[in-house]
Amino acid sequence: MKAVLAGEVRDDSTFGEYASLFGFFRSAVMQEGRLLETAIEQATQENPDLKLLPTKSMPIVPAAQEMLKRTPSDEIKGVRFPSRVHATESYKPDLFVVNRQSHSGLILDIKRSLGSYRPQEVDRLRFRMLAVAAIAPEWVAEHQGPLLVKIETAIVDGADEISDPERGVFRLSEIDDLLETDCAAEFVRDVRDAFSRRVKDELARRCRTLVNPVEPDRIPDAENLAANDHSSPRAESASVIPLQTPVTAQPRFGYARRPNLH
Repeated sequence: MKAVLAGEVRDDSTFGEYASLFGFFRSAVMQEGRLLETAIEQATQENPDLKLLPTKSMPIVPAAQEMLKRTPSDEIKGVRFPSRVHATESYKPDLFVVNRQSHSGLILDIKRSLGSYRPQEVDRLRFRMLAVAAIAPEWVAEHQGPLLVKIETAIVDGADEISDPERGVFRLSEIDDLLETDCAAEFVRDVRDAFSRRVKDELARRCRTLVNPVEPDRIPDAENLAANDHSSPRAESASVIPLQTPVTAQPRFGYARRPNLH
């Protein structure tokens, strides 16, 4: 909420005196997307089998993109590409979750509302994520340590409306199945509900000020907000302990597959 309230308000010829509301909406939407990432990150850290890799930009190999355009997703399990190639494009995951029990990685891209994206935009994102997954085992081993035998991708719809597992798209309520953990979806829902209440309270205050112009209430400073905020601080991502078990199986990649979601 501190970030939402600190959002810059600009004059707008279309919205006029309501420009402050428009700016508040825009800021709240942006921060809600970040909130979802943070909540999923914290829920992940509650499971000792799961670790978060620091998110870094990963190269998109052109040959991988071309292959993905011509090959059905269920036929790409045995394909892999070298990571040490020249690439002009890159992709940075929102979260990269490692399951130390299954030696697998899950690349997550979290959207506040997937319904606001055109189908071709979602397809482009899917291909970019799969192209990165094609080089991820070698790239991760070279840069961050863990040896992974499987890389999966998942686009998460924060609006909880769209689910298409065959195309790597999942609802937010399916996050427990994706992470193979418990209570993550409930935790994220509770955090989001708390944020929603704060946003609606502030919105109501601003609307009342517009209807009955008075001296605007002073926006709480950082100290007051911190004093009223009883949520736990964002936990620092724990560093991933390199896997000790040697893994020789051929890496594969693809959309996240869960028996009860397919």
